[in-house]
Amino acid sequence: MNMKLLAIETAFESCSVALSLDGQVLQRYEHAPRGHAERLLPWVQALLADAGLALPALDAVAFSRGPGSFTSLRIGIGVVQGLAWGADLPVVPVSSLQATAQRSLRQVIEDGGNARACVVAMDARMDEVFAARFEQVDGWMLPVGAEQVCAPAVAAGLLADGDAAFGNGFERYPELATAAANQPLRVNHWPDAAVIAALAEPWLEASHGLPAEQAQPVYLRDKVADKPGEGRRPA
Repeated sequence: MNMKLLAIETAFESCSVALSLDGQVLQRYEHAPRGHAERLLPWVQALLADAGLALPALDAVAFSRGPGSFTSLRIGIGVVQGLAWGADLPVVPVSSLQATAQRSLRQVIEDGGNARACVVAMDARMDEVFAARFEQVDGWMLPVGAEQVCAPAVAAGLLADGDAAFGNGFERYPELATAAANQPLRVNHWPDAAVIAALAEPWLEASHGLPAEQAQPVYLRDKVADKPGEGRRPA
């Protein structure tokens, strides 16, 4: 099924917007811990202009729903809601941790490697990380168990022999760095909007997306565990 998706990613220290058009992807990306609000709308407008499309011609708006930075998520989701409401488009939420796993796997494969499973640990500040374990199925990283916000030592306990270690938590916390020292792969890549679009597309094919008002962030500090089944499994 050919789709036209706009995707927005603002969960952590990077900011990106992508336009996925029948498998072709245009993207604007910058590592920018601040200034997301100033970048998003100009990037959206520029990508639509480059593609010669108006927003209502798209099928949906996909977005990184978290977990991540409170402020960054609110900025991104505010833009998503405004765009989707204005153009009468559905929205598709995607886990930022799954997007991190998928983006990191893509880089590993581009470098000639592979990873059958991984643990993602992203710095959540306050001496905690956002963490989850994923296993690869047909090239896609799928969630195993719940996402959580936890102490680095707890996240280290998620690692099994042979797991890849993805995310900046493995660089910023000694407990995680030590636990990952003997793992075969350690990669730190931020999620990007192109991966958000890729993960959103099969879910949209199987449903009709959500109404704009249901574009809501997942912080994990408000609830310890994510709802089962919220990870995206491509068809």
